[in-house]
Amino acid sequence: MHYPPGSAPTDPAAFSRFLKILYFTLFGTVGLYWLVLEMLAANVEPRESGMEKTLLAALAAACGVVVLYFRFSRIPPLLAEASGDFSQRLARLRFHYILSYTLSEAVALYGFVVRMLGGAREEAAPFFLGAVALFLLCYPRVPPARGSPTG
Repeated sequence: MHYPPGSAPTDPAAFSRFLKILYFTLFGTVGLYWLVLEMLAANVEPRESGMEKTLLAALAAACGVVVLYFRFSRIPPLLAEASGDFSQRLARLRFHYILSYTLSEAVALYGFVVRMLGGAREEAAPFFLGAVALFLLCYPRVPPARGSPTG
């Protein structure tokens, strides 16, 4: 798949493949972070995380709110829209999905940091569970192309 600079695939099947590859790659890294964390955290001395944990939890919550905003307010109109430039819709969908995936992954990374700063496994687990929930909510959907039986 070679596209000229500044262009994006307008084939819904290719676009769907791209998003699914990205989705499963980034979703899979959340599990890898947990595995690596369990290996590394054995050498970390436990300590009270206090303010750092609160700050990271606030950042994770903010990321979650942004992901939910994209998932329920920005993405559905792009999927339902029947008029307009199809390639523009796909480009905007790609942007929204990629941003949602990176913010969802950031939530897991905040949990990684909490654990590496000396937090307990139980303190880091909600971050990872939150990231998994956000990823599950953002499974990629692609609008049907104009002229297709469903579009």
